[in-house]
Amino acid sequence: MPSIEVWIEYASTYSYLTVARIGRLAELAGVTLDWQPFLLAPVREQQDLGWPFPEQSAKAAYMWRDLERRANSLRLPYRRPSAYPVNSLPAARVAYAGQQEGWCRRFTEEAFRLHWTEDCLIGTDQNLREAIRAIGLDADDVLRRANSPENKIALKAQTPRAIERGIFGSPSFVVGRELFWGDDRLEGAIDWALRHADGAP
Repeated sequence: MPSIEVWIEYASTYSYLTVARIGRLAELAGVTLDWQPFLLAPVREQQDLGWPFPEQSAKAAYMWRDLERRANSLRLPYRRPSAYPVNSLPAARVAYAGQQEGWCRRFTEEAFRLHWTEDCLIGTDQNLREAIRAIGLDADDVLRRANSPENKIALKAQTPRAIERGIFGSPSFVVGRELFWGDDRLEGAIDWALRHADGAP
């Protein structure tokens, strides 16, 4: 079955649009998703790239309006969060534990939903616990595993893996050796996976 690596930074704004719909689109297309939580800041630091949307900049103002337009166009619920950026490290740790245990997608969808529709900010204890409980898991147990030394080390190892793939932003989709960046490339990544499932260029 065709497969796509889905690289998600939990502080990423445009990643909400992807997280809210990629699961359904992949199921309809018959594509499997390999969720890859990571931290974008160390990736961009090693590539000498700055923060993608500086606060109070014209670019940031455009981003917020563009997100609202795209959410409306895609018929996705949207409420601008009260804080940006957020500390995504706690969410990434939980998500990476979920990636190892098979529940990353469900956690990610719920954590983003809470952040982008209820202003329950990603990375906060409330967001993490509500998202974990919503998928039927024990929050204390999951948080212990997420904050274990082994899980922390494994998440850090995502940085060189992302750089090796040429990733510089989120969301990013990797299909074989092909990289697709941005929510507006999601459908293209799915189409490529379907047309090149046999590994042909």
